[in-house]
Amino acid sequence: MGKEKLKKSKVICEEGGVSEEDSVASVISPSKEKIDMPEKQIISSSYQNESQVLKSDEVCSLVDTNSDIKYPSFSWSDEEIRNCEAECFKLVDQKLSTNAIIRLAGEKYILFSEEFSNLNKDDARDAELVFYLLASADKVGQKQFDCARKLLEHCEEVSSCVGNPVQRLVYYFSKALNEKIDRETMKTIPLNLGMKQLMDVEKEMLSMNSTVLALAKVNPVGHYTQVAGIQAIVYHVNEARKVHIIDFTIKGWQQHSMLIQAVALDSERHFEHLKITAVGTTTKSKIEEIGNRLTSFSQSLNLSFSFNVVMVDDILNLEEEHLSVNSDETVVVYSNYFLRSMLGQPDRLEYLITLIGNINPHLMIVAEVESNHNLPVFVTHFTEALFFFGAQFDYLEACMKSDESNRIIVESFYFSKGIHNIMETDEKQRAFREVKVDVWRSFFHRFGMQDTPLSMSPLSQPKIELKNYTCGNSCTLDMDGECLIIGWKKTPFYSLSA
Repeated sequence: MGKEKLKKSKVICEEGGVSEEDSVASVISPSKEKIDMPEKQIISSSYQNESQVLKSDEVCSLVDTNSDIKYPSFSWSDEEIRNCEAECFKLVDQKLSTNAIIRLAGEKYILFSEEFSNLNKDDARDAELVFYLLASADKVGQKQFDCARKLLEHCEEVSSCVGNPVQRLVYYFSKALNEKIDRETMKTIPLNLGMKQLMDVEKEMLSMNSTVLALAKVNPVGHYTQVAGIQAIVYHVNEARKVHIIDFTIKGWQQHSMLIQAVALDSERHFEHLKITAVGTTTKSKIEEIGNRLTSFSQSLNLSFSFNVVMVDDILNLEEEHLSVNSDETVVVYSNYFLRSMLGQPDRLEYLITLIGNINPHLMIVAEVESNHNLPVFVTHFTEALFFFGAQFDYLEACMKSDESNRIIVESFYFSKGIHNIMETDEKQRAFREVKVDVWRSFFHRFGMQDTPLSMSPLSQPKIELKNYTCGNSCTLDMDGECLIIGWKKTPFYSLSA
């Protein structure tokens, strides 16, 4: 297909706006001859004869054929392309994972490959839907918002918050992209959105409502992280008589109840006292409620225990004396997905780590999200987030298959807020910023903190725990140096380090 023919079959999408008559692309030629030039087409054949049809003559063209050829902003590694090629030849009656479908859509978008001919009907339709989402994100990254909105309209027609994992993924990403466009075009101006998101999530996690409890019962990755963290603490304070845990993100009583039980039932050690200090910025009453439950539990096991609450409106106002550290205590600092909320506030992050260094704890346990959502180029961290949440939606589908109502709540609240946070335009408005363990490792090294083994065998006990979950066999465990990486079907979710 030559360039003149392409000009006849495509309508230019000009940056800065699309006129009403130019807002649709002409129908793409059905010819399947090889295109040597990297020009993108929107093909909707996999949607034909469906109740909801994506029509290519209603969508902005993705290429300005009057200008120099522009390569797409996305990039895929050779390994991802190979994985994509391998998975696309599965039997047509096998359902592909969401991330496999994302790779296939990305391959088509980048390599300008032909239709999804090797896929079954459902997978082909899902791949086409992701293709539109990738195209819209690319346009958002190029500030071509009118084109992006046209593409997102089609995403919204087919996606749904109650569809399959791919449709639900696209539904929430489409909403986030539309809101990003609104913010960048000044249609909406959020006020301190990042802090509100952070407070909302903290309150919900502390509320221990029915959805949080339902997720905890079927969440092997979350439970696995808790078990490995407690196992590391028990291992490192094995000879201590007085232990002081400083927890910056206490979210419930279950995790520390495991620690209380492990210490109380160890008849070989002469343990004297366990103290937990919970540092919080909101919901003091909920934290105190957790403390009361832990106190009652420790009393039932005849364990000497105390629970303190330290509330500060700003981490810069936290002082060493607030933590009441005694010289005869073995101190352990526990940070559970807390530091990511401070990456956008380097002064506070450095202040906190300096304060921790001055306390000189015996051990610091750090759990964080193992993904890089802090990249400077929008489309790069968009694709990183798409793969991360693609696996998350599949994971939740498998774990909460029989509890759709709670699954929808988890996705509409927690996942939705996470996705919106990543799409945030104003960096100061972002509640969280995720980076991978190698970044954290370099950061801690600056303050003289070095990795230490989690335990003698950090993979053994959690593997036993996974057998208690129906979807536990699909969880993946890897070691990055001394750091434990926990994921789902080879997609990393979380890191745990000491």
